[in-house]
Amino acid sequence: MLGQTPMVDTSLLEQIKSQFRLNTESIHGINHWIRVETIGLFLAKETGADPTVISHFAYLHDSQRINNGIDTKHGNRAAEYTKNLLFQGCITLTKSQTTNLLIACKNHSERDAIPRNITIATCWDADRLDLWRLGIEPNPHYLYTEFAKTFRPLQLSRAVNMIQNI
Repeated sequence: MLGQTPMVDTSLLEQIKSQFRLNTESIHGINHWIRVETIGLFLAKETGADPTVISHFAYLHDSQRINNGIDTKHGNRAAEYTKNLLFQGCITLTKSQTTNLLIACKNHSERDAIPRNITIATCWDADRLDLWRLGIEPNPHYLYTEFAKTFRPLQLSRAVNMIQNI
């Protein structure tokens, strides 16, 4: 997590990784999750988004993928998995944090989704800013927060990818 203090405890992370259907080193695996968290926490310092939601989103949003290609229901499955973790007491969040996390996970890959607040928008921007891993430069037109559209986050996301892929 490149200098950040973990907000997702180790046992939860191990639980998420153990049920992940894909190779954890895949394009939607642990390295992607770490980059989304790093980028998201950087953005949150400027946007005011909830860092706890950002961190949980980073590790949960793609945790229910069944392939690395088109998987239109993975957001819905991620939200359901998150509900189960909350019910089991593996995650403790406020009601507002829970609502934001579930919406962010469920709708993060919906092209026409509209974020209801800055925390959800920041989650989605953090994920989209990691498109460098696929050789795609993130298009500011598809980002939600004004800060994410600036030069600094775009350069950070590229640098995080380059560092992690060395």
